[in-house]
Amino acid sequence: MDPNRWMWCLLLIAGLAVGPGWYVYARFFSGTLLGSHALQQSAAPQSVSLNVRADQGPVGIVLKGDVGGRRFGPETRADFVVEVRQNGLPLAKDVLVFVDAKTSGDTVPDRTPTRLGLAPIELERGGALEISVTAIGAQTLTVHDLALDVRGGVHPSPSHWLIGGALLALGAAVMLILRR
Repeated sequence: MDPNRWMWCLLLIAGLAVGPGWYVYARFFSGTLLGSHALQQSAAPQSVSLNVRADQGPVGIVLKGDVGGRRFGPETRADFVVEVRQNGLPLAKDVLVFVDAKTSGDTVPDRTPTRLGLAPIELERGGALEISVTAIGAQTLTVHDLALDVRGGVHPSPSHWLIGGALLALGAAVMLILRR
């Protein structure tokens, strides 16, 4: 195989692994699991409470579940409001949306695992962390095995040199491809 072809393949793989790969790892898998709590897909608010120390931050909140089972049809969705409070003070609030919109050509398993997360939350002090999850709107999608993971010590974002290196690798790969 042509050495230039190997070079652009390696640069492309490195750029994709470092850029999007780091984001997914940092957001959903980094740090230590502090607690995992099963939830119901219900309009009634569900609360999870746990004590955290300041050195366990930043904290990542990940809502995960399995969606799917459809083969064709319009978009279905399940919206959840996630609110995070510490010692009664609001820290974060966001709407996380599970979406399923398959076409007849999709070859995905019946249930596709999905993870949605809030941006990492910095902790200034320790104390009781209260997380409230509420299903809102028309729940046209059933989310199976719905669970809330709380992770401590997550990586908030990649360092600037890492992002720059990933962009440089992707740019070099594109230039090598275009040169051919």
